[in-house]
Amino acid sequence: MRVGSDCYSCLLEQGRRVLRLCTADGKKMRSVEQFLATRYSQEAVPALLGTELYWFLRELTGRRDPFSSVKYRANTTALRVLPAAREMVSSSPDRFAAAVRAAIAGNLMDFAVYGENTCEEVLRKALHEDPVIDHTSHFGALVEGGKNVLYLLDNAGEIVLDMLLIEELQRRGSTVTAAVKSEPVFNDATLEDARQVGLDRMCRVITTGDMVGVDLRRASAEFVREVERAELVVAKGQGHFETLDEYTEKPLVFLLRAKCASVAEVLGVPRGSGVVLVRNI
Repeated sequence: MRVGSDCYSCLLEQGRRVLRLCTADGKKMRSVEQFLATRYSQEAVPALLGTELYWFLRELTGRRDPFSSVKYRANTTALRVLPAAREMVSSSPDRFAAAVRAAIAGNLMDFAVYGENTCEEVLRKALHEDPVIDHTSHFGALVEGGKNVLYLLDNAGEIVLDMLLIEELQRRGSTVTAAVKSEPVFNDATLEDARQVGLDRMCRVITTGDMVGVDLRRASAEFVREVERAELVVAKGQGHFETLDEYTEKPLVFLLRAKCASVAEVLGVPRGSGVVLVRNI
């Protein structure tokens, strides 16, 4: 996916949020503006440009992980919601569809986009919202009988609700490998987050690199092997949609909230919509 009309202003705002977490020096924002002005083009992929911005901000501020406390609070909030979400799934006549809804609700947890952590009340309500694009039945059919599933995780906090869908995939006989970031990048989940919420006790957890979404040209040999081994890739969040939208080599399921106008326009849905989109079957 290439940049849309709102991507430049969104990236600028993400830069401001990082600086607010790191420093009171307002002059550094001018450096962010100059950086984006030299990198931005209509052919840019938003997630990859966002990655370059984060790397620049890391050098500019000297802070490796400015979102560390934000991510910890997001994980803690989601863990408080987890019992209600698990009850919703276990009591549903269609456990799999309920777990998919829970995973999409988790995608609301995105401090980098919203500038604040999503509260428990909003998460609990979102658990019951149906996706606007809903290929859940196709997704369920793909994993009937079990598959080797590579599950690309997105944000801290969000990964707690992904655990419910991972459990349902395992109930259907699938072997799930979850992938987080190897280094901090915005509020994306890392191995530290996976350990905090107990994901590493549910399934194997590997890393994709330190970029928003994935770029197979820059990924480690281990991760590329996992992609090749997988029979199905589940990709959470806008960053993975932006970087894998043109991927055609194997079945792929996108699970996300269309949180920005550009992604919503590409998908043809209202902004804020939940999406379960199956590709390449």
